[in-house]
Amino acid sequence: MKKLILLILLFCSIGLSASTLEIKIVHQKKTPQGKLYGAPGGIYFYLRDLEPFRVYKLQYSEDFKVWKDMVILKNKSGAIHKPLASPLWHWDELPPTNCFFRIALAW
Repeated sequence: MKKLILLILLFCSIGLSASTLEIKIVHQKKTPQGKLYGAPGGIYFYLRDLEPFRVYKLQYSEDFKVWKDMVILKNKSGAIHKPLASPLWHWDELPPTNCFFRIALAW
């Protein structure tokens, strides 16, 4: 019986996937002469493999001790494999020092 329970737990744990955070860099557009135009560059955050109907927080930290919230994202669609994109964060809106990003369940 113990072997059967362990086997069932093993197959259940294989099916679970962790949420991932992907950073996409956006560059400002340039004319052929080299002049910049349009919105300034920045970054998007793509969240993948989210649990359906859950609320996530995008957070940043400069020292891995204090985490500050940037934005709250909701997975309303219920689709697990559909990526969820954050708003565009321009370079001047991000912290000026090196920082680390993570996703966490809001509640």
